Amino acid sequence: MSSTAGSPAVPQTPSDRTEGRLSRATPPSIAVFSRLKGRQRVLSLQRRRFWRELAFAATILSADALTIAVIFVLLAQLPLNASPVHVEFVRGLIPPNPPALIRRITLLLFCLAATRSYASTHAGEQSGRVGLAIVLGVVLPRWTELWSVFVLSRTLLVSGIVALLWLGLVWQRRGMAIALLAFDPRRIDQERTLLVGIKQQLRTFLDEQVNPGTAAPSVYVIDPEWPGEEQEGWQTLYEEVHRSRADAIILVGPLSDAALQNVLIAGSSAGCRVFGLRRRPLREMNNPTLIRRGEGPIALLSSPALLGWQLVAKRLLDVGGALVGAILLSPVFAICAVLVKLTTPGPVIFRQLRVGLGGEMFLMLKLRTMVRDADERAEEMSHANLYQDPQLFKVAGDPRITTVGRFLRRSSLDELPQLWNVLCGEMSLVGPRPPLPREVARYQVRHYVRFEVAPGITGPWQVGGRNAITSFDKVIQLEQDYIAGWTVWRDLVLLLRTIPAVLSMRGAL
Repeated sequence: MSSTAGSPAVPQTPSDRTEGRLSRATPPSIAVFSRLKGRQRVLSLQRRRFWRELAFAATILSADALTIAVIFVLLAQLPLNASPVHVEFVRGLIPPNPPALIRRITLLLFCLAATRSYASTHAGEQSGRVGLAIVLGVVLPRWTELWSVFVLSRTLLVSGIVALLWLGLVWQRRGMAIALLAFDPRRIDQERTLLVGIKQQLRTFLDEQVNPGTAAPSVYVIDPEWPGEEQEGWQTLYEEVHRSRADAIILVGPLSDAALQNVLIAGSSAGCRVFGLRRRPLREMNNPTLIRRGEGPIALLSSPALLGWQLVAKRLLDVGGALVGAILLSPVFAICAVLVKLTTPGPVIFRQLRVGLGGEMFLMLKLRTMVRDADERAEEMSHANLYQDPQLFKVAGDPRITTVGRFLRRSSLDELPQLWNVLCGEMSLVGPRPPLPREVARYQVRHYVRFEVAPGITGPWQVGGRNAITSFDKVIQLEQDYIAGWTVWRDLVLLLRTIPAVLSMRGAL
């Protein structure tokens, strides 16, 4: 859908224009992008975390499946000598053949996932959730059969099977936790950690908490007044994160509000998780995630927007949705392209340099909606901005927009070529709209949250009000809430809400 922060109503500057490829030179007006130039490193961290989490999850799932299979196979070998009235009940509890065993394993793995038995690392929480999953997978399907004249004997049989499964899974998981400790993607790798703090406190932390038997973490020493008068003090910290190849930052000792903000910005820009010692000021924050390391508990203060399975789930949704959309809407795209070509001279596809994930610039595609000399007439439109907020730009009745282009914009059909951007991985179906480089040059620190996820064709702003929302800070707040609460279902809901928003042309210009 059309946006104002990244709207085609704002023509390209000479430094924005390319002929099918990106310029290698960074325009001098956007030197501010130095803070975001580590996108490739961020993406490599994402890929590394994803593969580690995938391998770890596959190992745990395989171990659970094997444990369940072994227990049922052993139970099937026991001489139960069931009477004819119990035979059918026993067969329902203990799978008599391989297909039935596979169905039972699949059901129990689903119940383990549904009870979030894979989401917690705490042994106590895992034990309770594993027990609930077994009850759901074993007891619930046979619940009505329990209540008969044989209720006592059947209850004892079911309880014995539940107890064996629970003990087997709990002890197997505890053993796997020890065996796979070095491969747990949720642990903090000492050699890939950057400690940030004042010199004396860093020395104390290194003496008390760091394991001398492994590679020492990197250290970034700051003075008590850091960042001082330096507005962008986090840039040097960002460079140190990049140099040390760290994927986690631990704050050691008390920091000022300005220092904490700079560390969080550097960590977010570099794709790192940021942790802090559990001191009194951090305990007063809104429920930070507590993670224990040795005798020194630390709290997770921030992490990249999407991790592990979230990345692959969103990418699968994007690729699947873009392929379906491209196939179903190809006749519509062909008609629109012919209309653009026949009504005005110039190319059918309009390419514009935009800023995406991690500050990476890419060429966003749109059906051309403006006259050929729109760039030359850009200056005369600068005074006609509908918004008082300079971060947003839109002109009502822009004379540079063609008749066909006006309809394409109002219907958002001009966005159809961006399905190719989605397939290429430059955009997502749902996310913040990609801004122009010159707009990003005016951003304040809090606005950079937009670059933590891939930009989208539609998003919370477009569905929530589009041009009716006139405050850029309100746009950022909508996008920040979307990023913080991302789920696959939320993307699906926003995609479904996009359909009536497009058909009604609500808020479109």
